[in-house]
Amino acid sequence: MENSEKAQADPFAHMLQFYDNWAKSWANSMSEMVASPRFAETMAQQTEGSLEFWSLVNKQVGEAMEQYLQRMSLPTHGEVMSLAQQLTAVEMRLDDVEAKLDEILEQLTTNN
Repeated sequence: MENSEKAQADPFAHMLQFYDNWAKSWANSMSEMVASPRFAETMAQQTEGSLEFWSLVNKQVGEAMEQYLQRMSLPTHGEVMSLAQQLTAVEMRLDDVEAKLDEILEQLTTNN
């Protein structure tokens, strides 16, 4: 068979060739678009807008959760963190007192 006979024998050959050409053309166009400064600016604006939106959503959800916890008489995140800081301060003071007591006991045992 000659090439022309093969082409006529395969009805999908033209369609596959068209698809390959279309995919290459589309890929080239997309590559050029993505590499352009305008595309980068637009993506930066979109990203900034999304970050602002999700920041607002996060703030509103946090406020709603805090109100819910207060209504349920449960501690909020801020209250738990404050309590944790206070407990840490108490633990540090107890460690200091314990260290001073150890020093006093050591002095008493060495003096006797």
